[in-house]
Amino acid sequence: MRNSSKTTTLKAIDYCLGDRDSPRDALTTAVAEKYVEISTDLTLNATPHTLTRSLQHGQMNKVYIDGDGLNVDVFSGWILRELNWPDLQIPKGIVAESANQLTPLSFRNTLRHIYRNEDSWTDFANKEAEFIRRAVVSQLLGFARVKYSNKDFHIAQAKKRLAEAQAVEREVQESTLQAVTAISERLSIPVARSLEQVAAARNAVRAELDTAYEQRRQLTADINSMVHGGHESAGAGYDTTLTTDYEDTSRRLQRALDEVAGFDQLHDEHKQSAQTVTAEIGRMQRLITSIDLFDALPVRLCPACEQSVDPRRPHDDDACYLCNQPVNDDQRQRRAQVEIRSLESELADLQDVIVRTASDLQAAHERRTHLEQQQAELAKRINNERAAQLAPFMTALEDLAGNIAQLEQKMTTFPAIEEILQRRVEAGQTVASAQQALDNIAEAQPPHQAVGLSPADRCALFADRMNSFLQNYRGRGWVKGNITISDSDLTFYVGTRPWNQILGAELRVLFFLAYSYATLFLANDLDEECAFPGFLMLDNPYQQGIDAGVIKSVLQDLGEAAQATGTQVITTQALSESLRTNNVRHIEMPQVYEAN
Repeated sequence: MRNSSKTTTLKAIDYCLGDRDSPRDALTTAVAEKYVEISTDLTLNATPHTLTRSLQHGQMNKVYIDGDGLNVDVFSGWILRELNWPDLQIPKGIVAESANQLTPLSFRNTLRHIYRNEDSWTDFANKEAEFIRRAVVSQLLGFARVKYSNKDFHIAQAKKRLAEAQAVEREVQESTLQAVTAISERLSIPVARSLEQVAAARNAVRAELDTAYEQRRQLTADINSMVHGGHESAGAGYDTTLTTDYEDTSRRLQRALDEVAGFDQLHDEHKQSAQTVTAEIGRMQRLITSIDLFDALPVRLCPACEQSVDPRRPHDDDACYLCNQPVNDDQRQRRAQVEIRSLESELADLQDVIVRTASDLQAAHERRTHLEQQQAELAKRINNERAAQLAPFMTALEDLAGNIAQLEQKMTTFPAIEEILQRRVEAGQTVASAQQALDNIAEAQPPHQAVGLSPADRCALFADRMNSFLQNYRGRGWVKGNITISDSDLTFYVGTRPWNQILGAELRVLFFLAYSYATLFLANDLDEECAFPGFLMLDNPYQQGIDAGVIKSVLQDLGEAAQATGTQVITTQALSESLRTNNVRHIEMPQVYEAN
């Protein structure tokens, strides 16, 4: 029946087998919106499983295997292990030597060769890269483990890394030589081309520097001996009494400085004492002035016992009304005036002392100035005489200083030169490591040795099975020559030409029906190394332009092959008549939908 979701049913099975597209892309929007989940039952190596895919957001990236969720990304690895098929990495390109990376050969790559949908009746698989097709065919025929040990790929990659390392080494050799040469010529040192030569040059410069240091030390010792009046300078005309006079003058100057400091401090103290006496005299004068001012003020409180005092209490006019002692104004004033005269006498003495101290301080200042001038004159004479004595040594000292500066500059450049040359060493080590890796890969034995039939024999047996199928259709659509398969590049030939250059659209359908037929016999014709799928899904072979009778005959042959090999073939067809045989189960779709 047309428009009854036959193709969609196969797509649902395919979606359960790990399709990574969204439900809308894989199953159409109508199915994705109508259903919550889909599931299918399959048997892997005699073990039944139920695969379920949820169509709800948040769960669409998982395949539920018997209820346990597994990310779609890792589903391929799981089913490959269950089928005992090799989980391989293949070069991403037809020529392994020119490929830049490896890519997984997934279960779904092989599934495209046993699930022939409406878009893949004229090619091995829809939009499939050639390097993947070859890998899938080699996996089906059982020599992918050996073919894709990837030794050629790893050797090519190792050669690329070696070539890159050698290119870097050449660049480093040239650039470092230029840099070292420029530095060496500027500093006038030998051009070093290895770390050993740098070490030898450093030792030579270090020896020169030590010699220069020793020369400077010896010359400095001679100068010190001469300057300090050693026997070497006795006949040189140097007046040693100048040093003695300078030391004596320095001692006297220090004493003068101490005297100036002492007189200065004493002068300040006397001035402060005079200021204190002057302030006291002023206070006494204010006291005399206040006698008359405060005499009329009555006392209200006893200053001793704080008892209230009545100024009206009876008392003599010339006596104190507190203590009753005789008192008068003249007696109080005389006492204050006596105190003032005493303070004025003390002030006069202090002023005399201040004058004498100022005179002594001035004299001390003059002595200090005289001694400072004398000391400066002696220092000048000493310096002049020392300069005259040191003149013969100055040229030697300057030459030594310049030589030492140059040698020290050379010493500071050696670490930089070593760092530059270290790049050459590291580049050489990288080249040696890359060469060793290449040698190891070239000498390593492949992890999988060839077992059983050779690739050529496997290709021949598979081609014979396709030819045996097509033999029945000569004159009924197939009129070409026999099929052969090249074991080197797995190209399928029809007669003497590649299949895709000689077959038209209808003949290609027969070609791929024969290809599918041969996969049912892989376990019978080959061995356990082959990836034996055990089932086929063929979508609408009737709609590919071939006579319906031919397709019916093909399906009968496939049914007999499935019965003979214990495999399963699922096909869709829109003919009203069905294939009524014991080994064919006809499932009618329950509903027909309107065509869009």
